[in-house]
Formats: sequence, structure tokens, C-alpha cells
Amino acid sequence: MYKLIFMPTLSNLQKDWAAKLNNELPGFEIVISNDEEEAMNEIKDSDAAFGYVSNKLLKRATKLRWIQAHHAAPPPGFYYEELTQSPVTVTNFRGVYNDHISAHIMMYVLGLSRGITGYFRAQNERSYDVNANDQPFVFLPDSTAIIFGIGGIGTETSKHCKSFGMNVIGIDPRVSQAPDTVDRLVTPDDYQKVIGKADFVIVTMPLTPENEFFFNSEVFSMMKSSAYFINIGRGKTTNLNDLVMAIKSNEIAGAGLDVYDTEPLPKDHELWSLQNVILTPHVAAKEDGPGGDVNERKFKVLLENAQRFEKGEQLLNIVDKNLWF
Repeated sequence: MYKLIFMPTLSNLQKDWAAKLNNELPGFEIVISNDEEEAMNEIKDSDAAFGYVSNKLLKRATKLRWIQAHHAAPPPGFYYEELTQSPVTVTNFRGVYNDHISAHIMMYVLGLSRGITGYFRAQNERSYDVNANDQPFVFLPDSTAIIFGIGGIGTETSKHCKSFGMNVIGIDPRVSQAPDTVDRLVTPDDYQKVIGKADFVIVTMPLTPENEFFFNSEVFSMMKSSAYFINIGRGKTTNLNDLVMAIKSNEIAGAGLDVYDTEPLPKDHELWSLQNVILTPHVAAKEDGPGGDVNERKFKVLLENAQRFEKGEQLLNIVDKNLWF
């Protein structure tokens, strides 16, 4: 009998997952911990955990061998030195968002390429203005997208870009073979050689120790003045103050953002007032309700990994703990 502990703080949905696992996994004892005191007591003989395990709890978890992270890219603080140096295997939920988020990215690409922000303003003003677009149109078959992060989301996005005839350049530290829908693959060390070619710089990469606020004034200065910056990865990869300055100074044409270094984005942030910017509130992967089945996919990954753990098989989505993904 294996023991799987659900770490606090849990949503009602995650508590439902625990109940489902209890029915699906007769070889597991499924335990819910509602607070740190309960977690301290229960984790000492747990074989596996779902959620965040602090260093204090990790020291007490003498039998722990597997942690299923509660996100595809957990927030800062999830990984720490003691965890990365431990033999505990960490898995995540990567892959469950690919089609949802890539569609959201293309919403930005299509909207920005056709000046949608200006036409929305004209619509609100009841103005039949054919020249309401803030920037010239971008003809996608003649354009280039540079995708930072050719994982599942980046690869799915490259398929959509190619379907519109775009040239696609991928940048990734781990991918060595370019997908069929990526025309050129370069390493992050060589991004300076290609970023000036981009009409769209698309960021899908997770936050790592190396890329916090990577996208800053230096990077924006290398982009074409007609280029757009799109980020659906992690907010802390981007210096928003530098992005605002780049747009205001016409160093780049505009942006599409679903993630921010502070969420919710403060109401007094200058991004709200900029033209040619599309902002959405971290909804690229709608998890529930019509059009959203992400939580169902997450549960399937959790169930599959628990079954594999019980059989001693390779787990899905194993994380390189030093890279955080």
C-alpha cells in the first residue's frame, strides 16, 4: 500500500480529485492535509505528494519519492536547493494546455496584425474609420514568428503559424531537433542573431533561474520597430516597465500579454492606457466551463502517474529540477 498526500491549500476541485483517486487506486491510501500541522504529521510516511512541499516538510518526508506539481510551470519558490538536490522525482502538468494556449496566442497574432485595437476603439466611438489601425497591417505569409520555447505549446503554436504561411524560428535550450513546422532552430545563446528578423516575438517558456526578466530594454532594442511582443509563459520573464517604454518610444509596435510580473495587473499600471496592446487576465488556458477541459486533463495525468508509480514504470512529465521544467 502506497500513501499519496494532497498538500494544503486545496481547492474543492482538488479535494474531488482525491476522492476519485481513492476509488480508482485501491493500492493507495489517499490523504488530504488541510493545514501545515496535518501535513507535518501525514507526510512522514508518505510515498508521494500532490502540490507544494516546503523544505520543512521535505526534511520530515523520509519515504517520499515522487511529487506531482500542481501546475505545468509552478510559481517561484516551488523549487529550492534541498528539493533539487534530493532524489525525489518531480512531475508536472505540461502538455495539458497546448491547444488552448496556442489558440490564444493566435488571437493576439491575428488581432495585432490587422490593427484590431484601433478598430475596437473606433467601434466604441461609433466611428466608421477605415484608418483606425494604430500600425500598418502585417501580411502573415511574408512575416516571421520567433517562438521562445519549443515545448508542447510552442510546437502547437508553430503549426498554426505555418498554416498562415509564416516563417517560424524556434529558440529552446533543450530541443535539438526542429519540429517539422519550425524552419530554423537556435539556442538561447544565439537569440541575438535572429531576433531582429521577427515580426512577432512569442514567449511560451517557463520561468527558470536563468530567464527572470530576460525580456528587457536590451532585448526590445534588438527588435524591429514594427514587431510585436507576445507573452503567455510566465510574467516574471518580462520587465513590464521596459516593455512600456519600448512601446511608448516606438521601439516596438505593440504587445499581447496574458501574464504579468504582478497579478492582477495593478489598475494604475501604464500598460492599460497604451494603444496597440491586447491584455487578457491569465485566461489563455480556460480550465473549466464551456470551452475548457484543462482540469479533466490534469486529473488524467495525475491518475496515470499514480498508476505508473505503483507499477514502478516511468512517470509522465518528469522535471529537470535544476531548470524548473
